[in-house]
Amino acid sequence: MLYSPAANLGFAHYPKTAGHSLVEWFRGAFPDARFVVPDAKYPISHMSVRESLERLGHIPRRSRTLIRAHRNLTAIFPTLQTSTVRKSRCEMRIFGVLREPFEMLDSLYKYWRSYTFDVEPDSLLIRSARTGSFRDFLAVAVGERMLPRYEDFFDVGGPAWPTTRLLDFSNLALALAAVCREFDVAPPPESLSRRNVGPPARRDAGGPLLDAGPMAFAVRSHFDWYYRHGVRMMIRGDHDTRRRRYA
Repeated sequence: MLYSPAANLGFAHYPKTAGHSLVEWFRGAFPDARFVVPDAKYPISHMSVRESLERLGHIPRRSRTLIRAHRNLTAIFPTLQTSTVRKSRCEMRIFGVLREPFEMLDSLYKYWRSYTFDVEPDSLLIRSARTGSFRDFLAVAVGERMLPRYEDFFDVGGPAWPTTRLLDFSNLALALAAVCREFDVAPPPESLSRRNVGPPARRDAGGPLLDAGPMAFAVRSHFDWYYRHGVRMMIRGDHDTRRRRYA
């Protein structure tokens, strides 16, 4: 995550959601901007919200056992999550971007296939994109859960959830401007720069959904939260913007 201590603002970047463009804007808008954990080679970070907050010391670290126990309990007692969030609430403001999952996966697949690495990566997820079909890639990305779900990455219901805003990728400039107004921070330029753009995505009716074949059901299941909830709470920046209610 990229964050500004002075502005008390963080940007959590899920892959292929305009990260490089937003990092460039963020660094220009906030001179003290820094990554929670800088990458030695790439000017980007895909660290999740919860891990970022833990590393910054804003919230205590949780053990794997405690995480599993909490998930099991909240499945049985839904109100437990709300009370837990209130007790450990983090006041840091965070924004991120949501992109239609099939479009995001298609962009990520094509980007990794076309990227020139100095040394071929040993990551199973990247290798599945570089050597296999789109369906092979999906089998690893969502079938084996190598890509995090949106709700896990942005820690939906977590300590910083009340001050987290998720922007609509397809209306990014307007959505970002709306969030800047709400957070009372420097607005973006008239148009964001385009950085790290992969090959053009297919825009025909079938597109990546058709290419996914039987794996389409796995994608839909893996990103179920997006289709059931995320699409209704994304900030769009126009008069149709739908705001969720915060606990």
